[in-house]
Amino acid sequence: MAIRITLVLNLVCLTVISVNAFGRPGGLSRTKPATPEIQRLVNSVRGQIISKLPLGYDREQYLPLTAHSYKEQVVSGTNYFIKIKTGPMRYIHARIYKPLFGLTSVHSVQLQKSLLDPIRYF
Repeated sequence: MAIRITLVLNLVCLTVISVNAFGRPGGLSRTKPATPEIQRLVNSVRGQIISKLPLGYDREQYLPLTAHSYKEQVVSGTNYFIKIKTGPMRYIHARIYKPLFGLTSVHSVQLQKSLLDPIRYF
């Protein structure tokens, strides 16, 4: 019984946090500058990001991966939509899912982005 109450309270808190931070449950946050924590997140899934690149792409041109800015979406965990600098004037967008429990994973990557391209849901 105590576990059920704790789970319900956690869900209520997450809903309140997401409504306050994002304006509505499940909405994207405003764009924020990347933090060391976001860079660690990118570093932790670097291999997955590289593996999402289409065959035939020179994967060496996508080194290093430097987080620039991001948006987040609270779901049953958090989706991070991150603008990543891959070289001079080269950016990609990566969607990374970090569950409440379990392994972080890369959902998808968008190529050929610029510094001026806004981060949007994908």
